[in-house]
Amino acid sequence: MTSLTNPEKDRYNLTAPEVFANPYPTYRRILQQEPVYWNDFLGGWYLMRYQDVAFAMQDKRISAKRPPISKLSQLEQQNIFPLLESLSKWMLFCDPPEHTRLRTLFNKAFTPHIIGSMAPSIHSLVNQLIDSIYKRGNIDIIHDLAYPIPAIVIAQMLGANSEDYEQFKKWSSDLAKFFGLFRMDTEILTNAKKSLLEMKQYFHFILEERRCQPQDDLISSLIFAQEKENSLSDEEILSNCVFLTFAGHETTTNLIANGLLALLANPSQMQKLKNDPSLITTAVEEFLRYDSPVQRQARIALTDLEINGQQIRQGQRLFLAIGAANRDPEQFFNPDKLDITRSQNPHLAFGKGTHFCLGASLGRLEAQIAINTIVQRLPNLRLDTDQIEWYENPSLRGMKSMPVAFNF
Repeated sequence: MTSLTNPEKDRYNLTAPEVFANPYPTYRRILQQEPVYWNDFLGGWYLMRYQDVAFAMQDKRISAKRPPISKLSQLEQQNIFPLLESLSKWMLFCDPPEHTRLRTLFNKAFTPHIIGSMAPSIHSLVNQLIDSIYKRGNIDIIHDLAYPIPAIVIAQMLGANSEDYEQFKKWSSDLAKFFGLFRMDTEILTNAKKSLLEMKQYFHFILEERRCQPQDDLISSLIFAQEKENSLSDEEILSNCVFLTFAGHETTTNLIANGLLALLANPSQMQKLKNDPSLITTAVEEFLRYDSPVQRQARIALTDLEINGQQIRQGQRLFLAIGAANRDPEQFFNPDKLDITRSQNPHLAFGKGTHFCLGASLGRLEAQIAINTIVQRLPNLRLDTDQIEWYENPSLRGMKSMPVAFNF
């Protein structure tokens, strides 16, 4: 995607390449100058302070039920109607009571007991992947490890074929570009619609198969709930399987990779973790705060309200700048410093309130196991490039690749 900046409309140049590479100095400048400001280029209010972002995540006057993209003409919306219709069924874009009903049914697959029982298989998967590339001495962290780990795990949970994870990557990349869209791009809209429909067709085949032959997976349990309570449609099952596939690995991939990059940039913290692997729990929370995979979430005001002295009108969009809030000096001591022993860390990377991330416990577990195993098993790990290329995506923060070298 070609970056597009207009100082008259986007005075902070949030879509400039250098800001995508490192948004945090710009976030701090905005937070100090205009913690709640209207961005005409992106069409909404940006909330930068921790206090305001946390408030907006929980206030019932602010809705998650919003169009994923603004400023589309009626014709453009008609062209991608199947995409918008399916997205409207995602838990992410629902308010109670619809959200409560869906969340209750899907929660059954993410209980502490179920997630905890997955640890041995995740350990095994990570070690198998490392074994397969160990003798090379140089790898791409994202392609070889950070992507396949969560993609395979969520595929297995849903009942999909884990060997199809490369296809999941293509589909998810098209959706990620759509959610990061900050200008009209017909190709991105068309590809997102096509990929979403292909994903739904993929899961429809599994759905019909499980109706005849149930197995121990999430789709089978959803069919059981559907038949028992008649409270879930096929469309809701399929749309949210797409959501879980996308959300269940896209953000965790970036959590693993961004966390490792932070360690490589802070050798003393890397050494601390090597010396004491038990620090991985607080380390992952710090990675979530320090360089959050989700940089912003959108909401919409259901009524007129005031936030930090600014008048928000009904129907206006709010961009909750999670990346800025997680480095707010009013909330976090020395926020620009990576500290894997940080004990007080109420970051907002997984959200807050009703829409707190459904898969937070799974994402944490995958990142803890993956990062610890990589750090312990790949000696003298180091970046094997002078230039990291970041996706130009204001919502999801991730690298296109992360080449590293190590001794073996």
